[in-house]
Amino acid sequence: MKKPTLYDKLIKYNKKVYPLHMPGHKLGRKINSANLAKIDVTEVRGTDNLHNPTGIISEAQEKAAITFGAEKTYFLVNGSTGGIISTISTICNEKDKILIARNCHKSVYNAILINNLEPIYIYPEIMESNGIVAGVDPYHIEENLIKYPSIKLVVITSPTYEGFLSNIEEIAKIVHKYNKVLMVDEAHGAHFKFNNYFPKTSIEQGADIVIQSTHKTLPAFTQSAMLHVQSTRIECNKLQKELAIFQSSSPSYILMNSLDSCRELLDRKGNKLFNKYTKDLKKCREALKNRLNNLKLIDKNVIGINQIMDIDYSKIVIDCSKTNITGVELDKILRNNYNIQVELSSINHIIAMTSICDSRYGIKKFTKALIEIDKQLNKINKKGKKYDIINHVLKYYNPKVVSYKTKTNVLLKDSVGKIAGEFIIPFPPGIPMIVPGEIITKESIILINRYIDLDIEIMGLEDNQKTITIVNEV
Repeated sequence: MKKPTLYDKLIKYNKKVYPLHMPGHKLGRKINSANLAKIDVTEVRGTDNLHNPTGIISEAQEKAAITFGAEKTYFLVNGSTGGIISTISTICNEKDKILIARNCHKSVYNAILINNLEPIYIYPEIMESNGIVAGVDPYHIEENLIKYPSIKLVVITSPTYEGFLSNIEEIAKIVHKYNKVLMVDEAHGAHFKFNNYFPKTSIEQGADIVIQSTHKTLPAFTQSAMLHVQSTRIECNKLQKELAIFQSSSPSYILMNSLDSCRELLDRKGNKLFNKYTKDLKKCREALKNRLNNLKLIDKNVIGINQIMDIDYSKIVIDCSKTNITGVELDKILRNNYNIQVELSSINHIIAMTSICDSRYGIKKFTKALIEIDKQLNKINKKGKKYDIINHVLKYYNPKVVSYKTKTNVLLKDSVGKIAGEFIIPFPPGIPMIVPGEIITKESIILINRYIDLDIEIMGLEDNQKTITIVNEV
């Protein structure tokens, strides 16, 4: 009997599950995937070259810049990761200082390692009730720019995975006051530009470079993203060269076409699609806000708290911290009983991602499921500290220096106070809990063990999640 292939299993998943997760095309809605093999070409006469665009790719990027409101736009076929590493490599030289929010994606840390940079961390605020990462205080950015005047680049993630935005307009003013460059990882905000229901984009708020994972919240294929430049502070020729280094030398025309087709759809039908979508989204949020008694929809009432300037209403974030179940358990109930798969589940919350490709039926189904589940739950006061996902330490060592040192694996319980030798990253969202060179804290080990108990995937642990890598000496 023939064993099912990867394709067979993925098609089965497609037929069974309603996807409240990325990519934004929601398993093929609003995407014409017919005849893809016919456009899977290479760089020959007439097809242009992503790494030296002068023809059809150049034209497509120029159209995208107009649609997304940038001075210049680059197509990314290695996801936002390729754009992030390329940008940091463009602006920073070896041993430069770089100011980054500690909740940045792993790709930022990889760029730091590749370029042997010295990271200066800003710690975002944390929501006390549930431990979710919130916004970044602009004051702390200015404080660090004064303390470390040689900083070359400031990197902020906004929105966060949960859809919380920092005050990018104020941050941009501060960064430019000290003649520095601001890069915003706006991977989850590619849809902001297309309806007033959503926040302003970082481009509109003054950031120099903004990187968006088009595939996350718009109808484009996974791995397709865009890099937007809105600044005279960027050497675009150097950026183009770095993009050629950190992206494939055989860039996918299928992915580039996906980006251009997404742009064309937005230009042609964006208003109609977003008007229908936001109408359905508002009904969903209103129902959840009024009818959930135990679970809690995180809504606009968090704006102005913990440096949250605005929120992305497309992210339906459900707080379970006052109920008798965890986010992981809620995820399982939705999947097993309702055939709904959400984007993320953690100890205290879940994230459901929506887009213009969601059907009214799917959003209603999710709303009804949560209301039904809520009726079966109890509200309780969970005791104990809500440990932060980010390792807060007063002392750390340069990640690049640590990468050259000899390392040892030790049991988790024996690692407190030791220097981490590898990234420890719960997945998703890909934000390091512990970065190489940081001192491992008791709180982090408690949280790691909690994640293990809940079967949340953690990258970086060894020996079936029993040991952690530490540095022998620095």
